[in-house]
Amino acid sequence: MPRHNQIPTRAPALFLFIGMVLGLVLAREVTAPIGFVLCVAGLMAGLSYGLSKQSGGLWLLSFMTAATLSAWAYGTLRFPTKPESAQLQLPIREAYLHFEVDRVMQARSQFGNASGVARIIEANATSRLILGDKVFFRIKLPEEEAFTVQNGSEIKATGVLTPISYEVEPDSFEGYLKDTGIHYRFERISGLELARPPSRFDQFCHRMNLRFQEYLSLGAPDGKNLDGIYTAMLLGRKAELSDEQSDRFRMTGTMHFFAISGLHIGVIATVIAQFLILVRIPRKVSPFIGLPLLYLYVEITGASPSAVRAFLMALFFWASFAFVRQRSPLAALAASAVFVLIFQPAQLWSIGFQLSYTVVLSILLFGLPLYEKASEKLAPFRYLPKANWAPSQHLYAWIQDALLLLFAISFSAWLASAPLSAAFFGYLSPGAILLNMLLVNLAAVAISTGVVSLSLALVGLDSFAGFINHAAWISIQMMDTLVIGSTNIPGMILHCDGFAEWIAYSILVAYFTLLFCLHRTRSQSSAVIWLLPPVVIIAGLLLGLAKI
Repeated sequence: MPRHNQIPTRAPALFLFIGMVLGLVLAREVTAPIGFVLCVAGLMAGLSYGLSKQSGGLWLLSFMTAATLSAWAYGTLRFPTKPESAQLQLPIREAYLHFEVDRVMQARSQFGNASGVARIIEANATSRLILGDKVFFRIKLPEEEAFTVQNGSEIKATGVLTPISYEVEPDSFEGYLKDTGIHYRFERISGLELARPPSRFDQFCHRMNLRFQEYLSLGAPDGKNLDGIYTAMLLGRKAELSDEQSDRFRMTGTMHFFAISGLHIGVIATVIAQFLILVRIPRKVSPFIGLPLLYLYVEITGASPSAVRAFLMALFFWASFAFVRQRSPLAALAASAVFVLIFQPAQLWSIGFQLSYTVVLSILLFGLPLYEKASEKLAPFRYLPKANWAPSQHLYAWIQDALLLLFAISFSAWLASAPLSAAFFGYLSPGAILLNMLLVNLAAVAISTGVVSLSLALVGLDSFAGFINHAAWISIQMMDTLVIGSTNIPGMILHCDGFAEWIAYSILVAYFTLLFCLHRTRSQSSAVIWLLPPVVIIAGLLLGLAKI
């Protein structure tokens, strides 16, 4: 087998990202003297520029110090002021709020409820909320379908405001809200008034979302609820899953198939790119056509944080074709992470953000090198010229190569996600390594089929779209059957409530530090040394389990 191209590991934005992480963590704990800190950061940045012309690593130390100090000041400015502990211990109370919807989590449940995150525009004095504060809301919608909650809507309402205590479980929904800077829940709402409708673009995206739901249900088989899984997978509408489906996908570590993320954006971007190649669009021009279409899909699905993160990764990578730059997935990953933290620094504490970037980083730094080395060591028929291979030998080599790639990606993704899953969700799923190998291609088939179906329906070919949907439902039925069967396998799921967060983060720091060191000495390191990264993860997990 030929040697595979190595992934470029030069990513200057990665150092900026590390400095931003350190600075934002510091800003969350200590308020920065902004003027003084920015002056020192400016001096360190100037020193870094002066030292960059000399050999040695002092310029990098100066640069990261400047980045850390700048992020400390920036985080102090951007992070909302934490309520005092005594304020969060006040009893629940009635409040009048005027707020703008930032993100809809559930547009309309089967009970007629809508929920999401909103930003305060105006609030009465007893609420103790100020302009810009964020709340989680749950609204009982009127019976008429005309009233819908959409991104950008401004709503006035009276309801019950409940503080979220500092003492919450980190893996609970309240813990998630606290990590994203939300300290209040606004529920049992009455006197609902739509103060300002969303923008025309937001209304267009909402209408298209409803149409997409209809298109994905064309020709749906009765009684199997496969269209619910299909809609959840293509549009990120997890509410379409039944409770049983949601539980089994979550516990088996496969719930990521229903959050618009890297897999979805990658598959859809590939479909768009291949179509543009088919119609002879030049590669330098295709990003200017494909990226707007990809962004429109993200907005139609609700622009969830995971979808926006995945789009930014695709943006930085695909744009390199237009500007004829080295195509480095690692550089695109680091640049997207910096971009996200500039606009939404609180996402650093989102478990979704942490999982997204650690998993992709692990695939790039460990999964792909593992695939490369395994392909070289296990190359079949190496003493026989490839031109003399029989068709069966070509088929065998292709199957082996595909299985090695799937295993390398699934195993490296599990290594990065396992410590966070243990700490925040209270379980480990070793069987997810094999299960994801089986499911990822089925999910890719369902997603790509969905893109084709939606495209046909949009041009009026509903009957063809309904026919194409059946291919997706076959894949989804196979996925659901595999997940159901896996839940009955002993050892598939290991419960580990009480796994310490500091152990999880320490494991990941040691893991990625080792990977970067190995990449710096890649030409001199032997294949056996690459066994150390998984040993670090497994040993750390055993240590964490022993301390429970």
